[in-house]
Amino acid sequence: MQIYNIDNISELTQPSVVTIGMFDGVHVGHRSLLRLLLDEGAKRNLAPIVVTFDRHPRQVLGKGDDLRMLSTYDERMELLASCEVPQVAVVHFTAAVAALSACQFVQQVLLPRLHMQCLVLGYDNFFGSRRNNDFDRLPALARREHFDIVRDTAVLLDGVEAGSTKVRSLLAEGDIAFANRMLATPYRLSGRVVPGRQVGRALGFPTANLAMDDAVKMLPKEGVYAVLASAMDGRGVLRQWKGVANLGPQPTFGQAQSQPEVHLFDCHDNLYGSTLTLQFIAYLRGTRCFASAEELVQQLKEDCRHAGHLLSSYEPQIRQSL
Repeated sequence: MQIYNIDNISELTQPSVVTIGMFDGVHVGHRSLLRLLLDEGAKRNLAPIVVTFDRHPRQVLGKGDDLRMLSTYDERMELLASCEVPQVAVVHFTAAVAALSACQFVQQVLLPRLHMQCLVLGYDNFFGSRRNNDFDRLPALARREHFDIVRDTAVLLDGVEAGSTKVRSLLAEGDIAFANRMLATPYRLSGRVVPGRQVGRALGFPTANLAMDDAVKMLPKEGVYAVLASAMDGRGVLRQWKGVANLGPQPTFGQAQSQPEVHLFDCHDNLYGSTLTLQFIAYLRGTRCFASAEELVQQLKEDCRHAGHLLSSYEPQIRQSL
């Protein structure tokens, strides 16, 4: 997949079919839209191009304090590539870009820079300044400038519309199974392995503590999860493990808040400084305070047993998404 800065595009000469959006999480609704983009490109002999932004508009417009993203920039690019998107044009989102209306963005960016002949939109897609709102004038502009507009339909899972907001809600509720179905791949987060308080090691369950790569990346509901983990070793080889992750406080030891931590099965590597990626497969239980360290150890043994069973049965599906 080729990734371009839309401000510096000079290589694009073929007429294109374009879709535009944040594509946070690249869920099944996005994937339907991307399939439509590729189909229209093949049918019309146009180059399919995804236009997206380097950061969320709320981060620029001063409304990002509670923003929680499903995917980092790098994760979005990887997910788009996995959907066989051939080209992505990235817009550096600024206050000046935010001020452009939908018609202005089409006239100043999409038509001259991408030679757009067809615009593919989601069923509820909206772009352009909300203050200078002329989105409803796009059909008239399309007729005048001779490009087509094609709309996708909503994607439903169990009668629920797929969307980034819905996925965030599912993650906040700990419904990893439904969130993963809506994402079409396990939810993941990455972080650098840093030293912790060594409490888990003292109990016989050493953990890798993660310093998050991205401050706005969403964490699922606090609790204990069955996860798959991966990291590159010193030779550039991808290593993979099953494990149990804890998100949130450690009330048994009076710890009000902690970094995400994961106990990896059969891992004897020194991971300090490595980037570890977790894929969340199942929610096991909530966080609770135990009467003693011994009681906690018994629960951790049960968590590992339960997680091992779930991950073993899930393994044939998961290998396709790693």
